[in-house]
Amino acid sequence: MTSLALSDIELLSAPECTSAPRLRLLPKGGRRAEHEREQGTAVTDRPAAGYQFGPPAADSPVLIAGRDPVKRAEVHREMSELLPAGTCFEELGTFWEVLVKAPSSRMVILSGEVDELSAESLLHTLGHRHPDLPVVSLEPDASA
Repeated sequence: MTSLALSDIELLSAPECTSAPRLRLLPKGGRRAEHEREQGTAVTDRPAAGYQFGPPAADSPVLIAGRDPVKRAEVHREMSELLPAGTCFEELGTFWEVLVKAPSSRMVILSGEVDELSAESLLHTLGHRHPDLPVVSLEPDASA
């Protein structure tokens, strides 16, 4: 098994997505608290997974997620007829985009699988991470 030294790792910021979550490597063997004291970050300083810093703004987008761009466009067209005028929509085709943008969105509509992850699995993942976020799947139930 390969081991990485923390001093050899350089964290780079994401140039396009400044709100993208950052990953940190922590030492093995239970030295996490010591490392966090050295870095000035304690476990209690970080928000819990799925924490939202407040309700989404009124101009927050409605995310339409799915692998098939034609199906996403069809859902976008139908939803723009049903929802109030001026509703902002974003179409996403990858899992990581959905995870990054979901906390700041008004709602997520799943038009199908994303990155070979079923709509049902993504529905449960988002529901677990963001319990107050409305998530709807338009994919027919596979068990029916």
